[in-house]
Amino acid sequence: MNTKLMPRVIVWVAVLFLSVPAFGADWSFVMLGDTRGEHSSTTNGVSTHLRTIADKIATLNPALVLVAGDLINGDDTNTSAHVSFAQQYASWKHAMEPVFNYNMGTGIPIYPVRGNHDNNTGEGAPITELKQAYYDAFSAYVPFNGPNYGATNDQRGFSWSFTHNNVTFVGADQYFYYNLTPGQDGYHELDRAWVAQQFQEANSAYEVFMAHVPIFMTQGQRTPEHFFGDNAAGFTTRSNFWNSLGADGVQLYVTGHLHNETVARTTNDYGDTIIQLLAGNGGAPVEPVVVDLDPGVELLYTNAQYGFSMATVKADEMIIEYYSLNTGDNSWTKDTYVTHISPNQMVPEPSAAVLLAPAVAALVAGCRRRRRWGWLD
Repeated sequence: MNTKLMPRVIVWVAVLFLSVPAFGADWSFVMLGDTRGEHSSTTNGVSTHLRTIADKIATLNPALVLVAGDLINGDDTNTSAHVSFAQQYASWKHAMEPVFNYNMGTGIPIYPVRGNHDNNTGEGAPITELKQAYYDAFSAYVPFNGPNYGATNDQRGFSWSFTHNNVTFVGADQYFYYNLTPGQDGYHELDRAWVAQQFQEANSAYEVFMAHVPIFMTQGQRTPEHFFGDNAAGFTTRSNFWNSLGADGVQLYVTGHLHNETVARTTNDYGDTIIQLLAGNGGAPVEPVVVDLDPGVELLYTNAQYGFSMATVKADEMIIEYYSLNTGDNSWTKDTYVTHISPNQMVPEPSAAVLLAPAVAALVAGCRRRRRWGWLD
């Protein structure tokens, strides 16, 4: 090719590249947790506010919904009006019909994980009937790709991972490893190796991890809420796990358990920033927020009303907004605080490369023809 053509070809290539649409269209997903009710105010194990919350979510038409555990009261219900665990999950599905109709299999997909109320309210050994009821209710509606180490530790239907557009989601069950050690009774482990593998195999601009109990504390400082434990071994495990998540590209940890919306920023040992998001109280008892931060945790926002979070995913950032329910008249407020998360990498959409390659080839071929015919010499 005549070297005089090179600047023109570069300009033409640049124009074509810039004219290719950016990575997909903007899309959104909703996050919330703790949709159980107060044991004294519900006879079906589900919050009386959940249907109102579901109605609002449906009007926003997100691509999917994440639910960070404690869907129902489980074994913590009004003993005079106790209903079976299967009936509680059936009531949950009914309340969420505006989002997804489980009878018809239509609507906005919902991806839950278990909370302590979906396992055993008092941090005790798993209640077999409750675990089975959860599995029967939701295993057919989440990716069946969780860790499987045999009959006693088959987490398929409980833990899952998938990629939607430019976001990889991993949901981990925290209730498969019951610890009987004195002083550490309860659940202080999850399948960290499996979680790491899911993110290491991902190639997404955004990576989101979800489990029920916060990894770092922003309030309360009670042992059951201090996941991985509050002894030296627990602190080491927590640090190693957080380092692993950051190194693998995770920017957002979605969690619940404390019945509020709380945004906290953490930085691991390698300088990776991860947002820990208490995604919103889906109807569980509202509790006052008593700020009590773990070292290295920065509180950015907190709200103790019922509500949920919604992330809008763009090519150049993820924006998370927070919706609060005014129970007096069932109106909604979108809070002024907004969280911004940057992508891991800016990679052109594959279709852009597909479109660009033939265009470049055509330009080069055209230039050669023009030179042969004497148009550009």
